[in-house]
Amino acid sequence: MNDGRMSRSIALVAFMLAAAPAAGLAQDCDNCNIDYSKLNLTQEQIVKIQQCDHEWFQELQSTQPEIQSLQQKFRKLLASSKPDATEILLVQQQIEGKKSKLKMKATQTLLKKKEVLDENQKKALNDQFQTEVIKIRQRGAGVDAGTQQPVRWKKLWNDMQNVFNQEAH
Repeated sequence: MNDGRMSRSIALVAFMLAAAPAAGLAQDCDNCNIDYSKLNLTQEQIVKIQQCDHEWFQELQSTQPEIQSLQQKFRKLLASSKPDATEILLVQQQIEGKKSKLKMKATQTLLKKKEVLDENQKKALNDQFQTEVIKIRQRGAGVDAGTQQPVRWKKLWNDMQNVFNQEAH
């Protein structure tokens, strides 16, 4: 696999896990950076993983605009002078249903990818997950994984704002 395709595949997997955490270790793994090039994949495995990524990307591309539209509707309903609680809750339920559908697809995609791997590759994949989960937990505890220094409140505030700003788009 050329570096461009591998980079896209890695970025897509990271995005997939950020958008919809999968089962097991991935439940704690938002924004995981899984590097499939470190798994010594065969050409056949690479093709199968790319197919999984393609299927996931298609699902994401079709569902994401629907979620964004529902989120806009939700914000408008909340901002109205006479909000209808029933309608607001219904739209919220629709949003959560779409997100749940994506999480399910992400889990299915991860499981399909794991089926392609041999035992050593699965172990290496799990090791990467564990490393990423530790980094994420350290960040959650206010510790930068690289420096072991407390994260500044301003950075936390900016990160939190970025999460909400992404939903606004």
